[in-house]
Amino acid sequence: MRQSRTVRWMDGAAQVLIGATAVVAVCMAMAGGQRDEPPALRLRAAMAAYQAQQWPQAYEDFAALADHGDAPAARVAAMMVRQGPQLFGQRFDVSPERLARWQRTMRGDTVALADVDAGRLVLETGAASRGMPARASAVPVALQLAHAH
Repeated sequence: MRQSRTVRWMDGAAQVLIGATAVVAVCMAMAGGQRDEPPALRLRAAMAAYQAQQWPQAYEDFAALADHGDAPAARVAAMMVRQGPQLFGQRFDVSPERLARWQRTMRGDTVALADVDAGRLVLETGAASRGMPARASAVPVALQLAHAH
């Protein structure tokens, strides 16, 4: 059966529209549409995916939060990496460097600006700045700044 020119044109336009929609969806996914959401809301979404046994989505969400310094998310993401085959029936890949960052986040070993005094800059690790007991890795570090006159 022969199609009219209008039908062929509409088919072609529909295919172009479908392709454009797919490209936009991929771009949105790559841009990470959740970045505008507050971390607490993203953590709830990750927990919901975990409770629904949507393991890949839960891991992706926890890993993204862990990369931004969320210690509870880092604990869950690291646990999913270590226990993946036994608990979830699959492996979750992570680079050794990324896992080490998550472990530092879990320990609270992130560096934060704690105090700026005249000519003195004091840096504390995350654990010390939250009032946790000082450990060797959480000892405040003071740097004397040279005054240029």
